[in-house]
Amino acid sequence: MSKRISPWIFAALICSANAQGFVEEIVVTGIRASADDFYEVPAVTIVKDADFLVQNIRLINDSRDPDLRRNEVIKTINNFIKASSSVKGIEISYGDGFLEPVKLNYESLELLQDKSKSDTSYIDIYVKVAFDKKQSAKSQIGNLRTFIQKTKLEGRTLVEERGDIGLSIVEPQKYRYEIIKAIAAENQKLKEVIGPTCAISIKGLEGRVMWERISVGELMLYIGHSTTVSCK
Repeated sequence: MSKRISPWIFAALICSANAQGFVEEIVVTGIRASADDFYEVPAVTIVKDADFLVQNIRLINDSRDPDLRRNEVIKTINNFIKASSSVKGIEISYGDGFLEPVKLNYESLELLQDKSKSDTSYIDIYVKVAFDKKQSAKSQIGNLRTFIQKTKLEGRTLVEERGDIGLSIVEPQKYRYEIIKAIAAENQKLKEVIGPTCAISIKGLEGRVMWERISVGELMLYIGHSTTVSCK
């Protein structure tokens, strides 16, 4: 999937295996700075609630022995996993772009060396909670951060929150035809206004669904397209 990365938005694709294959989940952080930033967005859009609130965290460990550092980080991640099992909707993932459930084996867990500090390693993981639109987004964000802060850290492991709370929506492409129906309805209204002697043509409907974050818990979905009106 192609999506322009701007100063206001970061999109990562989360793919997790299920019985049918892969489920695409888009993680978005940041909201457009002003209305002027939406000039490329078409007039016809739909708005959907987020499926998850997401926080990226970094686990940092500066124990001198590399094996000890790894073991303490693995134990810390295991504490997050165990704690999440007792909190409804909480999930733990990691990866670079394509996220997956954490696999706690020694070989697959890749710790990165902090080049600015000696004997220091780190790993980024993601903590997410199912978004409930019936509850206050502020309270849910507070609960997510409290969960992170209260989870036990092993040895010399420290936790650092990375960026603001993001949100995600699962399989945005499933809304493709809902968007196309909205475009067709809008163009039908346009034709009624300008008269039957005018023809309307649409280009770009073959494109994929795109997105912008518009609030704490909502995404605006659209297909980039253009409409041309020809009148006799």
